[in-house]
Amino acid sequence: MALAPDNAPWYRRFRMLLFIYVLGVLFGGREFLIARSGDQVDPGSEEWSRMAKVIAEINPADADTDFLLAMEALQAGDETGYIEYMETALGKGIKHNNFLLAEYAHHLIRIQAPFESIDVALNTWRTNHQLSFEIVTLPLGQGPTSQQDYDAIRREMDGIEWVYEWELQEPTPEVPQWVLLFQFEPAKEAAIRDVIEAISILGLPPQARARLRVRCTSWDDCQSQAR
Repeated sequence: MALAPDNAPWYRRFRMLLFIYVLGVLFGGREFLIARSGDQVDPGSEEWSRMAKVIAEINPADADTDFLLAMEALQAGDETGYIEYMETALGKGIKHNNFLLAEYAHHLIRIQAPFESIDVALNTWRTNHQLSFEIVTLPLGQGPTSQQDYDAIRREMDGIEWVYEWELQEPTPEVPQWVLLFQFEPAKEAAIRDVIEAISILGLPPQARARLRVRCTSWDDCQSQAR
């Protein structure tokens, strides 16, 4: 990286140190405020916007800056901008930002992106943060209505080699739908298709679940077939 000339403005000559310093102050201040008041600095808040603006001005080429701008775009409803900023950050080979990798994978799941795109995001996250024990969250359109339904999902989920642990979360006033939570098996490659097929077993009649299974080519194209 070329050094700034001696007559360059001070903020250019020391931009990397300033960037690190500002990050430390911002995130240190954030933790201090959380500890004092219990309030979090969330994407979309004025605090987050100010933080994103300062960091973008100090170091616009950094992948973490792209991430902050992506979250700003998402809060503004700019889906295209969000994807572009996130893919720009990922294209720079970012690996250390666990939140970025997790957020992008979850966003692709939320918008029901193609399986292949989700798999790339999940495995990038898994490969770079194998010991983080982060949880993947998958909202369900249909949850179990009986013990028989739950047992059917359990058989299918337990058969997925790359899923380390999983559980079903019942609807709550805050999240009024069933949610599937699961973790990676670090040494195994993730494939979201396996999970979609597992939960889709509820679409089959209970008496047919022992002899049939579900195969999906997309979120909307799932067919039953003999085991």
